[in-house]
Amino acid sequence: MTDLVFAEELPDPSLDDSGSKALEPWVVMIVDDDVAVHQVTQLVMADFEFSGRRLHFLDAYSGAEARELLKTRKDIALILLDVVMESEHAGLDLARYIREELENHHVRIVLRTGQPGQAPEEHVIKTYDINDYKEKTELTKRKLITVFYAALRSYRDIMIIEQSRLALRRSIDAITRIYDSQNLRRFASGVLEQVTHLLGIDARALCASRI
Repeated sequence: MTDLVFAEELPDPSLDDSGSKALEPWVVMIVDDDVAVHQVTQLVMADFEFSGRRLHFLDAYSGAEARELLKTRKDIALILLDVVMESEHAGLDLARYIREELENHHVRIVLRTGQPGQAPEEHVIKTYDINDYKEKTELTKRKLITVFYAALRSYRDIMIIEQSRLALRRSIDAITRIYDSQNLRRFASGVLEQVTHLLGIDARALCASRI
């Protein structure tokens, strides 16, 4: 009789240590021309977790490099942004580009500067649509963790509201064409999205059918 030999089962990278489906990480972009800033930030925040999700870091070492990344990534939750890079105001120019040209008002922008005189806090907060301003010398591990919690909580809530708004718009639009079977399906889909947001479950796990 031939013995059966089974190949060793490899762990599923999409599962966490408990065997549950791992949630997508929060995407955080560090924009700073100092390599050490990237390294220290990622080292300090290596074990950070919020709402069951870890962190995934993107690195950009200039405003120009960050712009290229932002053209392809729509899932960035938080940007830690230096002011002085390839120019004295590269960080501020990038913040304006994100808000005005990309029209991205979801991502949270935390300005970090080692030279506060280059960008006075009152002027920056008043002029630019950023969410926080920190001097690098004051960012201890504890304060950095606080910054991450506040920024990611804000981003999460904004995205929940945005998804609910889009689902509601779809529902209202479909109501106006309720007699069209195709739009009836769109209406049902929109209603399901609203229900799943209220219940806190994954919309992909539900479907609607007509018998």
